[in-house]
Amino acid sequence: MTKCALRIVLPLAMTVPAAWAAPPDLSPSSVFEGTTTAIAKDQTTPEVNLSVQTWAITAAPGSETREIPLHDFYIAHLISGQIAATVDGQTTKHRVGDYWTVKPGTTMQVKALGEIAILETTVVTKK
Repeated sequence: MTKCALRIVLPLAMTVPAAWAAPPDLSPSSVFEGTTTAIAKDQTTPEVNLSVQTWAITAAPGSETREIPLHDFYIAHLISGQIAATVDGQTTKHRVGDYWTVKPGTTMQVKALGEIAILETTVVTKK
C-alpha cells in the first residue's frame, strides 16, 4: 500500500472583494434588471420591472446605521452576516437566509451586527 501526504494551505486572513466593500454612500451592485408580467388582483397581467441589487453593509465606526435608499416595494434577503433592520420604527434582527418585505414609501435603516453583512434587494415596480 502506498502512503500519500496531503498538504492544505489556508490563508491567514481573508479580504472582502472590492465590489463588496461598502462605500460611505452605501452604493449597490446590480445583479439583475428585467421585465416580466404579474397577476394583479383583478386578474390582469401587467408588466413589471424587476431590479436585484446587493448591498455591503459594514460596521465601520461612525456609520453604523445606514438607510437603504429605495422607495418602491421590495423584497429583502440577507445573504451573509447578521443585521438589525428598522422598518416603520420596528427593529428586527435578521440572520443569513431571512426574507422580508418593505412597503412602498417606507424606509429601512440597517446596522451590521458583525464586521460585514450582504443584503440582496429585489425591487418590483409597475412598468
